[in-house]
Amino acid sequence: MQKITFSKKLSIQFKISRNQAENLIKNKKVTLNGNIETRPFISVTDKDIFDIEKLKSNKLNIILFHKPRGCITSKKDEKDRKIVYDFLPRKYHQYHYIGRLDYNSEGLLLFTKETSYKRYMELPKSNIKRSYLVNVMGAINQNKLKSMNKKIYGKEIYKKPNVKLVHSNLNKHVLRFNLTEGKNREIRNICALFNLKVEKLKRISYGRFLLKSITYGDYKEMEVNESYQR
Repeated sequence: MQKITFSKKLSIQFKISRNQAENLIKNKKVTLNGNIETRPFISVTDKDIFDIEKLKSNKLNIILFHKPRGCITSKKDEKDRKIVYDFLPRKYHQYHYIGRLDYNSEGLLLFTKETSYKRYMELPKSNIKRSYLVNVMGAINQNKLKSMNKKIYGKEIYKKPNVKLVHSNLNKHVLRFNLTEGKNREIRNICALFNLKVEKLKRISYGRFLLKSITYGDYKEMEVNESYQR
């Protein structure tokens, strides 16, 4: 009889990430054979029965939009600048954006009709990973990179951002940031603390959704089965 870890079995069954499954188990939201189980890495088999509190599978329409630079993530702007909804058909203007990208940033921006799903995707406790490619100018060495991967204290506290050096050419570098919080201007503020000037910031993924080949300024509609804790 094949054995599998509890968290892996849960993630496969409900089509959620391993991190989401582990968090649900640790937060006492899952029962195993009728009892609450908080150990995500114990072995289970097909004969074991588990259930998840308040977890529902829903069909959702998700809009994946390649936000260009020079527009506001908002439904209106007092300065009469372009907003993200200017690029979308009117039928999507009642959708809610998930997370923000600032005026000078580009990349993947998600939209949904479901406010509960928006809230779930944005909450830090949901542990949803966002990945960014960031072009910077300035000096980088291994010590600086190591410091950028620790808890950072600035005007706000940033919890151990995952930062990797993708490419380097003299004082021009490409960094990959993996974040789970999404605080206001988090990447730009972190780079400023380390004397790095951001030239370009592009979000390439949000959870399981990828920017891939969506054209700059264009969008794609998807119907997906999403399981999430309300």
